[in-house]
Amino acid sequence: MKLRDLTAKILSRRDDSADPLRIVQAGHPALRASSVAFADQLDADELSALLRAMVITMHEAPGVGVAAPQIGLPLRLVVMEDSVGFDEEEGEAPLERRDLPLHCIANPWYEGVGDTVVYAWEGCLSVDGWRSIVPRHQQVRVRGTVIGADGSRRDLDEVWSGWPARIFQHEADHLDGILCHDRAVDRSMIWEDYAPYYEELTDAVEYLGLTGPITELNPGEVAHTRPASQP
Repeated sequence: MKLRDLTAKILSRRDDSADPLRIVQAGHPALRASSVAFADQLDADELSALLRAMVITMHEAPGVGVAAPQIGLPLRLVVMEDSVGFDEEEGEAPLERRDLPLHCIANPWYEGVGDTVVYAWEGCLSVDGWRSIVPRHQQVRVRGTVIGADGSRRDLDEVWSGWPARIFQHEADHLDGILCHDRAVDRSMIWEDYAPYYEELTDAVEYLGLTGPITELNPGEVAHTRPASQP
């Protein structure tokens, strides 16, 4: 089926244009496909309707990002947004989490910057109910095309760090058929209701029997400086 026809089919499954789309779960082939580059396969109105539906889906989930494969569409499009409301006077935000304004990005791409790797629990709307500890680059160079609500476009070429960098890596990985749990520390996958018991990563190391570089973290630490290409 052509991408244009598939897009129309996915959008038509809703009773109302304000309804969220269905998020597909692990096992759906779109989540393991290498997505097609966005090259204006959709006209302006079709693209606007798709991105609006993806944003609604992200907000309703709720989540901080949705990639097109998660709605069953193997196309290199993502949306992401995170409103933290963190008070800087209270101290440093955990994992450098800060507000990320809404971004709708075509053909996102990233590469690591520096050698610092940060370990954090991640979940995925397409693997509902589960979390694992995923090492990610603390800083990444992000590229792509940002699509505005008015259909405008601008090139993106920036260095992001902390939590926004993690969101970008997570969503861009979807476009290459990679789920966050594929990158997880071995043995770290847990039911999300157990996550509060393992906020301290050294507890996860002890009680889940984790091995590898994560064992070198001290209590309260989440970052490890090493060549980011190492497993």
